[in-house]
Amino acid sequence: MKDSFDAIIIGGGHNGQILGGYLTKAGLETLVLERRMEPGGGLCTEEVTIPGFYHNLHAYFLRWLPDLPWFKDLELERYGIQIKMPPVQTVAPFSDGRCLVFHTDDEKTIKNISYFSPQDAKTYRDLLGRFRAINEKIITPEGYSPPLPFEEKKSLLEKSELGREYLAISQKSPLELTKEIFQSEQMRSMLIFVVTTRMFLMDEPGLGYHFVQALNGSVRGCFCMGGSHYLAHGLCKFLEAHGGRLWEASHVRQIVVEGGRATGVILDDGRRIHARKLIASSADIPQTFLQLLGEDKLPPQIAQKARDFKFSKFVLFSAHVALKEPLRYTSASFNPDINSGFNYNIGLECTDDFLAHVREIDEGIPPKKPGMQCAFPTLHDPTQAPPGKHTAFVWQFAPYHLKDEGPEAWDRIKNEYMEVCLERWRQYAPNMNGRNIIAKYAFTPLDVERKLINMRGGDHCVGRASLDQMLENRPLPGLKPYRTPIAGLYLCGSGSHPFGNIT
Repeated sequence: MKDSFDAIIIGGGHNGQILGGYLTKAGLETLVLERRMEPGGGLCTEEVTIPGFYHNLHAYFLRWLPDLPWFKDLELERYGIQIKMPPVQTVAPFSDGRCLVFHTDDEKTIKNISYFSPQDAKTYRDLLGRFRAINEKIITPEGYSPPLPFEEKKSLLEKSELGREYLAISQKSPLELTKEIFQSEQMRSMLIFVVTTRMFLMDEPGLGYHFVQALNGSVRGCFCMGGSHYLAHGLCKFLEAHGGRLWEASHVRQIVVEGGRATGVILDDGRRIHARKLIASSADIPQTFLQLLGEDKLPPQIAQKARDFKFSKFVLFSAHVALKEPLRYTSASFNPDINSGFNYNIGLECTDDFLAHVREIDEGIPPKKPGMQCAFPTLHDPTQAPPGKHTAFVWQFAPYHLKDEGPEAWDRIKNEYMEVCLERWRQYAPNMNGRNIIAKYAFTPLDVERKLINMRGGDHCVGRASLDQMLENRPLPGLKPYRTPIAGLYLCGSGSHPFGNIT
């Protein structure tokens, strides 16, 4: 078996495969090493209930995907990847029988907002142009560039009206901005829902630009036909078509450093593979620095920062169900579009609901009154279930460490808590019931960590979205973007800029 390559990438999730695609396209002989038998990381679609029903266990909402640079550069449509954007986007049924519906069509969205607050509808219309310009000219380009130090960035942004608005917005938290800008609790809860379900903190000062992203992203949701894992397949096809290789079941045990430079890796089975030019790790930050590399290879202050790296305190409990028939919402009598939504806010009806979640999660308690992100994939892609049948899922914020019992207690309570979540959903969609449900599967934060070891504590985004771990501070303050103190060793995972999610 070949034992020398120009570039070695640790981890076959989407970040590692995307980097591998670019390197092979540039002519480097590249090897991607994946611990599991399935590449793709969070891009996984599996038959966890019964055969023939395909469930997306991690990534499903692929915002802006067809417009992202790597999707075009790696020619993924040529490799059979089909991305769809449903016209009815983010929706929220309410217990009073009404619902708020966001469309890809701005005018339809504005009309729906006006049912709750004419002033909020006007505000939304006024913000659309400015916020889209901020997103297109500042936020998105920054997401695909090494972030500048704040003072340097500030001096550039202060030269334009748009830049000054971005700076003013960024000083606040998403929750502050939502309360300042919109009047109705329905509109506030909808936008905080979009902020938090992208795993951003709603009350973190200095991250107000996530509010701008939320307003834009609430109508830009996409999915991959056939299931999210097809996207991982497409990335792998591009890599191999350009001469790259991906080895599965190849767990890296150690990064080899010789003369201050990373020169290769050692696998669990003892094989040693040489890297002629570079190694890039998409593994999480503590794993890369403290386990694969070793503290003795690092300056003490970098080792300490790696030990202090924080993972999210908000992680996800999920339930996946196989269904006989489509879900029908009580609020369809107010607006029938609720039955054909893509991204559902179920149960988070006001900002107090979010604050209650925060308090309970801080105490190690799964929220007693769930407020969930839900989806119904087969409504938009029938190929993910047998003919005439359906799949749906719940993502509920929850703690990793349960009060007084730790994470292992999830194994005991997961089926019970799944019923709590499904009962909450049933309050809005009455046919989410025993007659409709064929099979169901609970997937806890502990299960997430067991499956994908990068996602420590069940953290889907592989590192907390706090001010001290975002932009130029991600992953660690003082490191140049994507660099490490070791020559020839780079970072390319979700723990680096810009963040997790499929970016």
